[in-house]
Amino acid sequence: MSIKDEMTIQEEIETPRSPHLLSAKNIYHIYRGKAERASVVALKGVSFDLDPGEFVSIVGPSGSGKSTLLQIIGGLMRPTAGAVFFEGQDVTKTPEEELTMFRRRQVGFVFQEGNLLLDLSAFDNVNQSMALNGLPYQHRKKRTLELLDLMGVLHRKNQIANRLSGGERQRVAIARAMANNPKLIIADEPTGNVDFTTSVRLLELFKELNRETGMTMLSATHSNHVAGYADRSIELRDGLLLGLHGKGIDLAQLDMSRMVVMDSDNRLTLPANIMAQLGSFGGLWAIDVVDQSKILLTPLESLTEQAPSIISDTETKECPVCSTFNPIDGQFCISCGARF
Repeated sequence: MSIKDEMTIQEEIETPRSPHLLSAKNIYHIYRGKAERASVVALKGVSFDLDPGEFVSIVGPSGSGKSTLLQIIGGLMRPTAGAVFFEGQDVTKTPEEELTMFRRRQVGFVFQEGNLLLDLSAFDNVNQSMALNGLPYQHRKKRTLELLDLMGVLHRKNQIANRLSGGERQRVAIARAMANNPKLIIADEPTGNVDFTTSVRLLELFKELNRETGMTMLSATHSNHVAGYADRSIELRDGLLLGLHGKGIDLAQLDMSRMVVMDSDNRLTLPANIMAQLGSFGGLWAIDVVDQSKILLTPLESLTEQAPSIISDTETKECPVCSTFNPIDGQFCISCGARF
């Protein structure tokens, strides 16, 4: 065994390969306000995993943090706190030069506006992304023509992007995103600027590419139609990961399909319909695990009402937080909710 082989094995031992393609861990991002403008906390501890070959959508209203999260995942900006691991490597700590290569080789981007170079032809827009990686021209030419053909715009290869229709631009943008055969395609509202018919065709194309090439797809949307093509959806609201959803979601009725998530800080964000049933915002609750599938929430007010008015010292224990005397077999203080 060579020294190089031994070093490779040692690196794999020290940094074991993750079963996930990508893991976001406790991502925070703050847009710092200037002068008298207040800072905005766009993401508040978001964590999730993305497996190879998945088609996942990030759903939520405008201003929920979707675009910010996609830019951090794709290495276009660094989070204020937290980390993004791509195949086990922390890309948020990667030097800028290496991060640029990561974006060029591992990630393909499709934006709502397409973001093509409008004074270049469809061919040159796709070809240029491979030229930046130093690939030989003949390879680039063959790959570009194949992708434009796959997208159904080969006949428009010499047309400058400024003269393409919205749907044609998006098809060229998808071809450009796929040019370097990335492992992850990131799409931010990819059908936002096209009509419904074109939107359906693009989404069918995304799904076909996902199924046939195995490329992992991560798309942000507030469109029911777009989210319906995903294998599962991640719901953001005001920068918080509110829950997960399976296929066939209705963005107007997310309470019906939401799977509640406990994050890495042990925070459990309860859906609005559950909070409405509890009917007490800011109240204190005792939590008990009934079994592996159930937890029990009990208002501390009801526990206080049930507590005996006079309790002898032999039957009680004093709360270290508020000094209230509690039943000896209790787990939580009946006054302040502190755990014993």
